[in-house]
Amino acid sequence: DQGQYGQEEIAKYKGFLNTMRREVERTTAIVRNLLDFTRPKEPDRRTMNLVEVIEESLALISNKLSLANIEVVKLLNPLPEVQADQAHMKQVFLNLFINASEAMEEGGTLTIRSDYHPDANTVTVSVRDTGTGIEEKDLARVFDPFFSTKKKGTGLGLMIVQRIVRAHGGRIDLESHVGRGTVFRIWLPLYEKQTR
Repeated sequence: DQGQYGQEEIAKYKGFLNTMRREVERTTAIVRNLLDFTRPKEPDRRTMNLVEVIEESLALISNKLSLANIEVVKLLNPLPEVQADQAHMKQVFLNLFINASEAMEEGGTLTIRSDYHPDANTVTVSVRDTGTGIEEKDLARVFDPFFSTKKKGTGLGLMIVQRIVRAHGGRIDLESHVGRGTVFRIWLPLYEKQTR
């Protein structure tokens, strides 16, 4: 029966089209991220409270974290105000929190800590998970564009995080142990207020 055959063909082509649509959406997301990455955006630095931005970023994904059975431990020591771009900092924290939660598929503990180092005139924020950890051979590549250990990862998140931190005169490092978890640590300098 030709009608039946036609329906089967239609169903098959619909499947192809759906797959193509999904891939186009994924590619579009990658391109959009790349454009964001390559477009030189100077941070719009304003005096801000970094601890408040951490709290706001956490609030945005608190549902995702509780659904994933992730306990959040906050060791947020007060910090002096920093000169930074609030939207950029939020992007940094959200990326790190989401990465950490995705590394803890079975649930776990997300520990966020802030510290002030007056001797070095810097502040640090560390994001620690109790997830799968990163293999030693992959540690040097986690900030590379398109490198991802996740099935659906674009490999642009950590590259963008590093770019933002560097644009603020800071640095980011990590320590990871397979089966025990990972900690990302951000160092940001405290700029002296400009006197005119």
